[in-house]
Amino acid sequence: MNRRHFLHTSAAALGLPWLESLGGFAHAADAKSHPRRLLLIGVPLGLYREALVPKESGEGYTTTEYLSIIDEFRDRFTIISGLDHPGVGGGHSAQPRLFTGMPSNKRNVRSLDQYLAGKIGQSTRFDTLALSAGANDFGWTDGGTQVPAEAKMANVYARLFLDESKATAEKVTQQIGQGKSIMDLVQRQAKGLKPKLSQADQDKLEEYFESVRETERRLVKSESWVHTPKPKVDAPAPKDPADRAEIITQLRNVCDMTQLAFQTDSTRIVTFGYFQQNNVKVDGVTNGYHPLSHHGQDPENIAQLKLIEKELFKELKTLLTNLKHTKEGDGNLLDRTTIIVTSNLGNASNHSTKDLPVLVLGGGFQHGQHLAFEPSTVPLANLYVSVLNQFGVADKSFATSTGPLKGFVLA
Repeated sequence: MNRRHFLHTSAAALGLPWLESLGGFAHAADAKSHPRRLLLIGVPLGLYREALVPKESGEGYTTTEYLSIIDEFRDRFTIISGLDHPGVGGGHSAQPRLFTGMPSNKRNVRSLDQYLAGKIGQSTRFDTLALSAGANDFGWTDGGTQVPAEAKMANVYARLFLDESKATAEKVTQQIGQGKSIMDLVQRQAKGLKPKLSQADQDKLEEYFESVRETERRLVKSESWVHTPKPKVDAPAPKDPADRAEIITQLRNVCDMTQLAFQTDSTRIVTFGYFQQNNVKVDGVTNGYHPLSHHGQDPENIAQLKLIEKELFKELKTLLTNLKHTKEGDGNLLDRTTIIVTSNLGNASNHSTKDLPVLVLGGGFQHGQHLAFEPSTVPLANLYVSVLNQFGVADKSFATSTGPLKGFVLA
């Protein structure tokens, strides 16, 4: 083994980030190409439209109060208006369907992050990361199970970067083996019941089988990573805020952990939800966030609401800057990360689920425009098809889509 090959092999085992002198990835990424990443940000209480969406469409739009915060990245983002999820209503109850696109009268399954993870998640320790900056019901499996989101970033840091002791690793291996045995037993027993069940119960049992298969896949993958050292980073573990109202600290921690997860190729897909609780500590805000979102066009309520929502764009700017400054080969992490910021509410004041706010940032697409559609004519799921295609997934449909999003061109 020559020295260069030894360095590549050792670096991959240690989970190191890109090392320029090696001329390639020094972690578990595919050495033939730089991997793409996806970050989905759900905002449960909407975004005040007048401060976000430009009046003009196309490239020559006049910036808005929110977009001006990230205006230095104007050529790296597209603001999209007019999209929604057909058949999805119910105000706040539409929240779990934001990234699934499933109509309200159908079972909620397969969010975009989980579906894409099934296509590209095999190369990383974690298929996806579900994080919470105050909301946690955006990720859903093929079997219709909600993916729990982690709110404590210190726990996420430990999962990503702190190795277990040898004894702990052996115990985990044993537990995984026991779990696989239990899965086998349960599946055998359940299959024996199938001929005795009605069609409706058989359908339920098939959903259960899918859940079992999902668990089995995760167990097999976990076993393969137990004895692989975790990557080492210089960043210290984040300090979780003691008060849930400290939304700025929480949001910053979530963004920092997202960057580190992408930088070390621990995962290539992250989903997190923005805040929805009432109490928030933001200078100038004296009312609850939820009632402010239902502002009723009251100027004081709107002014306070914008203070809260601007914090998201400030932290988004910091994240974009950090990704841009994280070099990876001949480019940077921002070049290879697609970020979608959207909400289940187009107008939170009246609980409308039409004309949803959509912001797409990062690499992969030709940006710098306001892409405006006639409301209620184009599904948001069309954007999801475009994103899947950008990741090399050749699917032509997702949920209620009618095809890729027209006018949104791959870079």
